[in-house]
Amino acid sequence: MSEVRPKRTGEQEPEITWTHIPRIEPGVYPAYSRSARIVRDGHYKRWYCAVQFDVLSDDLAEVRAELTWFLNMGDRERPHAGRRGNYWQAWTTANGGPPQRKDRLSPRVFTRRYARVSVGDTTTNFKQSRIAENMVYSVVRHVVGWESGGGR
Repeated sequence: MSEVRPKRTGEQEPEITWTHIPRIEPGVYPAYSRSARIVRDGHYKRWYCAVQFDVLSDDLAEVRAELTWFLNMGDRERPHAGRRGNYWQAWTTANGGPPQRKDRLSPRVFTRRYARVSVGDTTTNFKQSRIAENMVYSVVRHVVGWESGGGR
């Protein structure tokens, strides 16, 4: 086992980074979806789609918060959009109807669009234990309605 040794004079400590996730009041807000991508979560051994939203002020002039909408895509070898899953439901709504036989359910259907989103608090950690009030952060719970773009 290695020992922790005191820092030598002039030795730099490594910079520790972290991601700030803001908290805004839960509610429905106008938003703009900047990007969407499919990600493999190594901890939970599952796939999800992460849609990045700029949550906007009512006049659309300023960004209140940059928040993520998480859509589960299962724990199979590859991402899967089952008909009862939230990705399927979200994709069908964003597309304006169910996929055609040739459609591949790309996450691009969510990108560069205005929407009204429901924002809520995350109150548990990755172990599903309650977190302290000062650790609570916001996430997009669902899209209330798409205001621009769309498939059909």
